[in-house]
Amino acid sequence: RAWTTAGDSTDWARRYACRRHTDRKRREDLSAGFVAPNPDLACPGSEMSAFEAAKADAAALLRSGDVRGAIVKYEAALRSAPDAAQRGAIHSNLSLCHLKADDLDKALEHGLAIATHRPDWEKAHFRVAEAFFAKRDYARASERYRSALQLKPDDAVMRHRLKLADESQKSRLYFRQLLPGRDICVARSSGAGDAVKQQIFAAAVSMRNFVYVIGDHATRECFVVDACWDVDGIRTVCENDKMVIAGAIATHYHFDHVGGTPPPPFDALGIKVPGLLEVSRLRVPSPDGEPIPVYCHEEDAAVIARDTGVDVSSLKRIVGAEGAVDVGSERFVKVRCLHTPGHSPGSMVLVVDGAAVEGSRWGTKAGICVSGDTIFPGSCGRLDLPDASAERMFDSLARCARELDDDVVIYPGHAYNGESSTAAREKREGLLRPFTKTQWMAMHAK
Repeated sequence: RAWTTAGDSTDWARRYACRRHTDRKRREDLSAGFVAPNPDLACPGSEMSAFEAAKADAAALLRSGDVRGAIVKYEAALRSAPDAAQRGAIHSNLSLCHLKADDLDKALEHGLAIATHRPDWEKAHFRVAEAFFAKRDYARASERYRSALQLKPDDAVMRHRLKLADESQKSRLYFRQLLPGRDICVARSSGAGDAVKQQIFAAAVSMRNFVYVIGDHATRECFVVDACWDVDGIRTVCENDKMVIAGAIATHYHFDHVGGTPPPPFDALGIKVPGLLEVSRLRVPSPDGEPIPVYCHEEDAAVIARDTGVDVSSLKRIVGAEGAVDVGSERFVKVRCLHTPGHSPGSMVLVVDGAAVEGSRWGTKAGICVSGDTIFPGSCGRLDLPDASAERMFDSLARCARELDDDVVIYPGHAYNGESSTAAREKREGLLRPFTKTQWMAMHAK
């Protein structure tokens, strides 16, 4: 009633008309699944407000994981974007959303559209590079990452992506050697349970275990070998490298390679080391979403299940002297699992076929060997443990000497005497050199 006084009637009529438009528009939006955050901002002529509202809704949906909903909102924001800079930004966000939705053509389309509005923005190249990378067109991805870096040379993410794209062109083998304190077991937090985590991380650093990741650049799928200590950290490495964990292999059952219950006196504290149990709960990246396969040798399977809590029936067992594991859906990266008992009854060494390794900085066409605790540079795993066997280790080392080509690069289970060796070096200087059984047993007499 106050607005009906002289001089305010025009203002009242404008506000009333705006409110009627807003109510009608809001009813239409509700039926379309869109609710403007503030009806007072939806008046005709308020394009910036409509743009900001749609953009805010899209961002909230994207954070919640509703990628399709975010696309709808960003498309609405694009229609009302007030200037070229904002249109470029929305195309960037749409490219990201379509990438997450695995609609790679659309991701590329919106990525290319950014340059129309913001040609000097690094994301005009970065989004296109991301789409090419997802399409496995690593050459064009590298080209675009380089262009983006020219515009923003100090961007660590883009530098990492360029390195990854260049690596992916040279060889199909994806390989990572992760060391606690350097690559994993480095996070610091103040949340509940942090003291226990720091104890576990400190133990990992002192044990100097290596965790390995073997994968295929063509499919972006990988297997984790001896997943232990910091499963979240391992997953972060894989995610940052755009790899999906599709399986796991345990070289043997000891807690520092598979997690679970540590030895006395730490077992009395109720501490459980993260490892194979947590990894076994991951799902295969497929519509079925089954648990990832976890491989070990049959002679260690029961102890792995007992100490980690993994269901023994779910373990994929390597039976007898040798088995094979194909990494990735295209089965190009092939791993021979050689049974090498001695350090434990079910110890294995993993030999990656040279066809996958050729061109990689990690090895030669002869292949690579992840040796667990069977072969260390200049030595082997402990033989004074309750179920260790010096006699079986002799036979296992002799087999490795016969079957590993001299040019095979060996990656051990611990950083006790270096990060790698070669079969030739170990045949010359280490425990792959010739021994008689009598000599060997005398060396290990108790």
